Amino acid sequence: MTLYIDTKLNFTDSNVVTTLSSWHPSLPLLAVGSYNQEKGGVATIFNDNGLALEGCDWPVLFSNQVTALAWHPVRKLLVVGWDGGELYIWLEYSWARLEAPHNAALTAVRFSSGGGRLLASDATGSLSGWQSSSGAPLTAFHHQLGDVITHVKFCTPNPTSESSIRGLARAAVAGDENALDALAAWRPRTTAKIREGLQPDNHACYAAQDNGVILYIDHAGACSEVLNAPGIIVFIDIISTIYLLVAWETGGALSLSRFLISNDGSLTTDTHVRMSARNGQCIVLAGYFCVAVITGDNLIRIWDSETGDNDVLPNEDDETQAGDIFTSISYCSLSDTLCCGTSQGNIYLWRRDHRNKWKLISSTSVKGTVKEVTWGSEGLMNPLLYVNCITNAFILREQHVCWGYTNNMWMVQKSANEIAVTENANLSSINTTIKIKAFAFRDNYVVLGDGNDVQVWMRSKDKDIRTFTLIRTFTWKTDILILYNELIVGVVRSHIECYSVSGTKIGILPCTENEGEPIAVTNTNKFLLIATMDGTLKLAEITKKGFRMPYPSKNCYQVIEDFGEIMRSSVNASGHYICLSIANAGLAPDPKIYLWDVANDIITTTLLADSKSPPYQSVPIAILWDNNDSRLVAVHMRSSEFDNIHLFFCHENKLYEYKNWCSRTEEYFAMDFIMCSIFSPYVVILTQQNIKRLLLREFEEAPDLEPNNVKQVLNFLFYMTTEHLEKAVVMGANISGNKNSIVWESLAKVCVSLKRADVGAVCLSKMGNIKGALMMRKALNDDTMDNTSKVGVLAVNLGMIEEAETFFRESQRPDLVTRLKSAKEGGFNEIINGETESENVLLVKSAQHKLAKVLWANGETGPSLKLFESAGTLVPHVPRMLIAQGQASVLAQYVVNSNDSNLITWWGHYLESIGDLDGALDAYARANDFGEQTRLLCHMDRIDEAEKICQKNSSSLYQMARYLEMKANETESAVKLYIKCGAIASAIRVATEASAWNLVWRAGNSSPKHALYAASILENAGQNEQAITLYQKAEKPYMALKLALSCGDTNAMVAAVESIGDRVDPELAHTLAAHLREADHHSHAAALLATAGKYEEALDIVEQSSTPLSPELGARLAAPAGTRGRDALLRRLADVLGTRGLYHQAAKRLAQIGDKAGALRWLLRSGDAERIATFAAASRDRATQLMAADFLRRRAPWRSRPDLARHVLHFYTRAKAYGKLAAFYAECAKMEIDDYENYEKALEALKEATRCLTKSSDPEMGTQMTAIQEQSTFVKRFIEIRNSLQNGDINTGITNGQTLIRAMSGRPGLIAEEKILKLLLQHSSDHPDAERLEMQLKALQRPSQEDNRSNDSPDQSVEEVI
Repeated sequence: MTLYIDTKLNFTDSNVVTTLSSWHPSLPLLAVGSYNQEKGGVATIFNDNGLALEGCDWPVLFSNQVTALAWHPVRKLLVVGWDGGELYIWLEYSWARLEAPHNAALTAVRFSSGGGRLLASDATGSLSGWQSSSGAPLTAFHHQLGDVITHVKFCTPNPTSESSIRGLARAAVAGDENALDALAAWRPRTTAKIREGLQPDNHACYAAQDNGVILYIDHAGACSEVLNAPGIIVFIDIISTIYLLVAWETGGALSLSRFLISNDGSLTTDTHVRMSARNGQCIVLAGYFCVAVITGDNLIRIWDSETGDNDVLPNEDDETQAGDIFTSISYCSLSDTLCCGTSQGNIYLWRRDHRNKWKLISSTSVKGTVKEVTWGSEGLMNPLLYVNCITNAFILREQHVCWGYTNNMWMVQKSANEIAVTENANLSSINTTIKIKAFAFRDNYVVLGDGNDVQVWMRSKDKDIRTFTLIRTFTWKTDILILYNELIVGVVRSHIECYSVSGTKIGILPCTENEGEPIAVTNTNKFLLIATMDGTLKLAEITKKGFRMPYPSKNCYQVIEDFGEIMRSSVNASGHYICLSIANAGLAPDPKIYLWDVANDIITTTLLADSKSPPYQSVPIAILWDNNDSRLVAVHMRSSEFDNIHLFFCHENKLYEYKNWCSRTEEYFAMDFIMCSIFSPYVVILTQQNIKRLLLREFEEAPDLEPNNVKQVLNFLFYMTTEHLEKAVVMGANISGNKNSIVWESLAKVCVSLKRADVGAVCLSKMGNIKGALMMRKALNDDTMDNTSKVGVLAVNLGMIEEAETFFRESQRPDLVTRLKSAKEGGFNEIINGETESENVLLVKSAQHKLAKVLWANGETGPSLKLFESAGTLVPHVPRMLIAQGQASVLAQYVVNSNDSNLITWWGHYLESIGDLDGALDAYARANDFGEQTRLLCHMDRIDEAEKICQKNSSSLYQMARYLEMKANETESAVKLYIKCGAIASAIRVATEASAWNLVWRAGNSSPKHALYAASILENAGQNEQAITLYQKAEKPYMALKLALSCGDTNAMVAAVESIGDRVDPELAHTLAAHLREADHHSHAAALLATAGKYEEALDIVEQSSTPLSPELGARLAAPAGTRGRDALLRRLADVLGTRGLYHQAAKRLAQIGDKAGALRWLLRSGDAERIATFAAASRDRATQLMAADFLRRRAPWRSRPDLARHVLHFYTRAKAYGKLAAFYAECAKMEIDDYENYEKALEALKEATRCLTKSSDPEMGTQMTAIQEQSTFVKRFIEIRNSLQNGDINTGITNGQTLIRAMSGRPGLIAEEKILKLLLQHSSDHPDAERLEMQLKALQRPSQEDNRSNDSPDQSVEEVI
């Protein structure tokens, strides 16, 4: 929110008439041409304070006037043209005259956009071009055109970028550097500098002559005619670099044409409009593609040349002075502001909002008639407005409205010298003599400043007098004022100063050269935060003695990546947290909010943007902490569409957004506003120069706003926002006098976002929403609904329909989605026109049916019929309604055109009811309803025809059977037809009524479903055999047993026992068992008793008889878990099974009671090595594994089955039987030698045996160890002898072999002497000892009288094996 404060230009002479002016494009310098009767024409340069520059000798031409002014776009270079043809330049505080080829009044002087070309033209049609890139301009070309040039417009070098306030986000994300410079328009403090050096330039231009001709002047100065307008050209300008806008007057009206610019400068007509206008000063480009034209005394027409849309100012609700005439207009692209001056000295300013609508933002007045208004700027930052009133001239500076706020009083600046005061609805004001630029207010003091002096005002101590009195004025050059208690803080150059209200200097806080100059100073209560130009943040505490720094300063360049500058920053009321927003290294606004935990030196970020990745469409422009609660912070976000205020609670270095704090329908969202402060429970904004307090939503129905109640509600909001929902429930229940449902509604909505349906149900009950609470309780107890669906139910009860639909779709519940839509207004159409999902077809059909009924009630017969057809509910609703309305003929015609068999059948019933039997028969035939045809033909006694079609389907058979049922002699035929069409119950009924028991049995036997019914009928009729058969078919063996027992049918009993289930009545079992034993059916008797739980009696029968034991009978005899004496019963059963050679079943029964060893014994008897190995592998019992290993070693063919050998090794190892394991390795070694003569593997086996013996702690294993080692040595020596002989060392081999024989002589071993001798003879046929060795071999081969074979016992030692 801004004010425009006027400053009158101070001319050195009096009685001056201002003629024309020109702002420097990038510097706050204004050149004004004036005329004085005594001195003549004068050119003067003013600064933004309205003072003429010092040290300049202004050129004065007594007989001439200034006719043209032009500033260089970057340099401090001004060109002044006079009506005598003189050209003067001002360059850095000095004036000089240019030798120009002009002898008449200069009509146009212009610089190109980069400043490299200067054009000047005079009233004789002379045109000169100058090179002006550096130093004084130099002549480049000169043309004598003859016709006067009135307007010159240079072509733009590059596309222009949007620089308005509302277009700021678009410019920032587009990355245009010029637009980034203009960001300072809404960032009052910034480090962005004016970009210096070479600027993009284009020397080509368009020049308009007084005869309506437009010339194109290229870079070399060559002229060519491109347009001849049918009138006097009053305005030319370039739109968006590609269009030339030309305005000319003809026939008392104004024509506006837009031409497309080609590369060679030629023009092509693009669009045209005609309107009324006064002169060229009444036309201006107004941003985008818009043109603003004063078309009447007090009417401005804004034409969008791109879309052709038109807008008119002032708006209907804009207040303007009656009888005032608009005289001049100007547009500021920097702030997107349109300014209009009037004949009575009024100035109106409009600005575009986010909907691209112009709104009146301010109005002011000056003395005199406004002749001209033009915009300039203060370093491309703050807009400046020049107002020419002929005899007076003013500079209007735009500045932010000053304001102050406490809970009971607030103040707003209304003008340059007035502060409006509001206290408890009472209005007053403070009027001062200085122009207010800085303002501070707290308690009883108000401090005002104009940049040079500071005034201190104090409130009257008399409570009845609500006025402020000036008590002190002192000099202090500061543009920032902060007041805390009775201390005033301000900024002077590069340091912060502190004064008392009495004007006494208290302290100073300097900023070092490394920290940079302060660009922003904010405070929250006693804590002061300083942001410097070099990115440093300094936190200071205001004390009675001055400043105290609780923490060292922080440089953002060191801690924030891609840092460019600090845009906004604020510290909380406790001084522990600092919140800030920044611009990146490219000076584009960063949409993130940075939170700095000062005490722990931790920085976290929170992204506030619509999208998760660039480009971002919103940026923070204001950050304020709550003055009462140090946890609450507010952020004002601005986007290209609208402004918004976000509230956050700070908790553990993280910001949690407090959503829905204010209704989005609030007016402030649709207007320009500034967030001023936050004093919980209020957010304070400034809009239209008025303070407005926005109450937090949860306080709207609060009984009072006492500090204790406010604190309780804030604690509730804190816990709710930081997701501590249980604590929030407790705090909400403790809020004193809480009868407001808004608190609980807010918590319930948070529960929806966090998917906490349980807490949401509590909130509904607290809100008094009993129906919703009951619905939630039902949903929470429904196990078929997942948590997401339950949250969707909660959202429905809170009116969050869209969220509920999202949750239902997420949980894949289309049925709930359809029900939700059907409850909405227009929901039926949405369901019908939307995508039909397979799971909710019935609900879609229901919606179609309901909508059809509504349309029918509204008289829309055609659409309703289509919906009835789609819903499949055409019958019987539509025919009934048409008949009830007396529209039988309409229904008849509809039936004729319809192919719906249900409708045609209904029509047949209707015709039959009114006696039209033939018509009904035709309708049934058309509907292919053979059943109705058969029924009606039988009714009409046309039996032959009925018999022809009765075989078509089951319905026709049923109708024919019904007809035959009535005939006394056709019972059998009726029963057969009933059976054939599937009506078994009817067949049994008819046969029973006729006492045809064979037919009853036949009907019952055709369907297991009806067999029980037929069996009961046959049992009552004494047909026991057939009844038993049907009971069996109906899977009711108990009833068959009872009936068989009662009639003594043994075969039936046996069949029933075989099909009996898991349970039977014990008494019945005893009776049946006795009968079966008498009939020599012992196995069935035993099975029956076992099924009845009489396992001992069943075993007695099995033991006493020689009946075979099948696996099924064995399974029935096995007592299940939980049976009393089960172990003894299973052991007894195992003995019976084992005695009969069923070893596997016996082992299974013992395994069921955990007797692994006993089970293995039965398996050992079976000799099944595979099962023995599998059983032992699954057992952890050591004895079982030893028994299995011994059996496999002794009985199984492990020598030919390596898998069995591995089992033996595995079982001995798990049982830790190292002695037996060593002996088995020895056997393996013996096998390798005897069977395969693989002495290397035998040696490895002996080594393994040695390792096994080393693991044993048995002291008796020493002898075995010695034997193993001895045999290992013999085998190793044998291998060495064999290798020597194979290598040709015969003598050594024979010698060693004889030595080995002597060592083994008389001692048992793995290697016999015979093997050694055979080896020696094989390689020593020519050796002298060959004959002796052969004799030794023959002596050994004589039959031995002793049997040295192993007893093959698994308990033999290693010595015995060897």
